[in-house]
Amino acid sequence: MKPDSPVQHKVVKNLIEAHSWLGLIISPLLFLAFWAGAVTLFHDEIAQWAITPHHPVDNTQADIPLVKLVEQKLAEYPVDQAGRFRINMPTELVPYYIFYFDVFGDAPQSDRQSMAILVDPKSGETVAGKDDFYLSQFIYRLHYNLDLPGGSYLIGVVTLIFLFALVSGIFIHARKLLKHFFLYRVDKQRRDKLLDLHTVVGVMTIPFTLMYALSGLILNLAIVFQLAFVVFIYQGDRQALFNDAGFNRTSEPRSETSLDMSNAFTLIEQTKQQSNFELRNIILHHYGADNALVQVRGTDTVNFAQRDEVTYRVQDGTVMDKVNADNYNVFRQGRDVLVTLHFSNFAGLDIRILYFILAMAISAMIVTGNMLWINKRSAQRQSSQRSIAIVTAMTIGGCGGIIVATAVGFLCERLLPATLSGRSEWLVGCFVTSLLLVMLCSIKVTDIKRHLSQLLLLTSGILIITIVADWLLFSEQIIALWQSGYHGVIGIQVGMMLVTAVCLWTANKLGVSPRSQPAMVKNITPANG
Repeated sequence: MKPDSPVQHKVVKNLIEAHSWLGLIISPLLFLAFWAGAVTLFHDEIAQWAITPHHPVDNTQADIPLVKLVEQKLAEYPVDQAGRFRINMPTELVPYYIFYFDVFGDAPQSDRQSMAILVDPKSGETVAGKDDFYLSQFIYRLHYNLDLPGGSYLIGVVTLIFLFALVSGIFIHARKLLKHFFLYRVDKQRRDKLLDLHTVVGVMTIPFTLMYALSGLILNLAIVFQLAFVVFIYQGDRQALFNDAGFNRTSEPRSETSLDMSNAFTLIEQTKQQSNFELRNIILHHYGADNALVQVRGTDTVNFAQRDEVTYRVQDGTVMDKVNADNYNVFRQGRDVLVTLHFSNFAGLDIRILYFILAMAISAMIVTGNMLWINKRSAQRQSSQRSIAIVTAMTIGGCGGIIVATAVGFLCERLLPATLSGRSEWLVGCFVTSLLLVMLCSIKVTDIKRHLSQLLLLTSGILIITIVADWLLFSEQIIALWQSGYHGVIGIQVGMMLVTAVCLWTANKLGVSPRSQPAMVKNITPANG
């Protein structure tokens, strides 16, 4: 087939139309996924910034033994011991135990309720509920399920369409991919610059976006494949599927005979001392019964994306199940690799910063793609002004609103009282309200560049207020935390200052009047593009 044959031209034209319309349809949710994904790369740093100024940990004290903490919390809360409960270990960024368990309600026949608490390892005090400081978890949930029931399926569909948009974009630009790899025409008209920005970012981030599209698709829509396997291969036996996939769960009923649990913590400590093992969490099954099990879970510090897990019977220390580099399940190992790549868990801060920059660049690519559509339709007389207004509000209001709402979320996390009832609901409400307000204000915008500039200035102002509030409210605690080795609080402040600087610079560029810019050269030489 010749390069300029009518058939190929028609195929490319159809791909461009599909690329444009599909990208337009998914753009708000795709922008939200990438924006929230970029922020959630620093999930634990945000959690440290939010919690530790309210509840600093005194590192001069020794840790209370875990067995004592467990017995203390079981005495404090009406825990359902017939099932299991999990304890996440303190980390360098989040220096608290996190207890997850089911508790009985106040009514005699009430159902069990899930509960998660933060426990100070030095004092043993319950400092807060896990969701009392909800910002980091909220942004994470926005990324993978929009913080909505069934939202993961919607994000999975968006990811599937995004994958098609990527492939179609590669085919559209295949002939010019190498020749115009770094082309960005600063001296051309606005549409050319938008197109070049959209194309250059798209091309430069292809490996990153393909990895995200594939891993996100598999992680979000895995349940669909599971249901198909359960029905057609496993004859409805869901647990058999989970066992084959490496997710074994005990189905043994709780024994009525009691057992001293001190051996469980001896087994935990022995496993913790193994070489190349970093303890992450433990799960206790049938605590206090003679058929109790303890599952010790961690990561292999040498092998890539390798988890180490061992399940013991507490009574005699028998190993019931084991997962490590020599004994692993291929399906579960594959999922662990995808999760590790998706969240950059395989490296340090430098790789996460690179991921953050790439995710922000893709967010900008999404906005420029919509701007190209708006410019093209605005130049066509037969185009519906209502559809253009809707897309403009969706692009400027939706994407810009998400940026402003994120800044509002940080401000609320800092200013809302730690003891406020329903604190997480207040934070989510402020986020959603600010997003809706920005979208409403963006419905009838005549000067898009000026409106974007104002939104960026608003975001900068909110972030500056947040940083000032940090130091006014918690200056002594922040300095003490830094001296104790907890650098996440100031690290997040530095990040907010950098984002503020970028917003101010971009707002200044957008706010420059076209009349103040040099006249464009009409005759462009070949060297200039």
